[in-house]
Amino acid sequence: MLAGLLCCEMVAHRGASLGKQLANLFAKVGSFYPLRENFRLTPEVKEKFTEKLRHDPTEFHGTKVAGVVGFDGLKLLLADGSWVCYRLSGTEPVVRV
Repeated sequence: MLAGLLCCEMVAHRGASLGKQLANLFAKVGSFYPLRENFRLTPEVKEKFTEKLRHDPTEFHGTKVAGVVGFDGLKLLLADGSWVCYRLSGTEPVVRV
């Protein structure tokens, strides 16, 4: 309820729709497209994937990897400012991307 009231206050105070305010925010800080996928793995694929995660890649889908964070999975920081993170589930044969 409070979040809805705050949105109403933002529209009233700023005189711009939520869509316009969001577009302005994205123009300042860049777009945000959250997406999470879970992929089921066979034991063989999980073993191969685990081995691949042990080596830091230099490229991801044609984009240079600018940095790697290996805490709780593998997060690739890409040269264009985007990132992707892989995390193996500890309880099921799934990798979360």
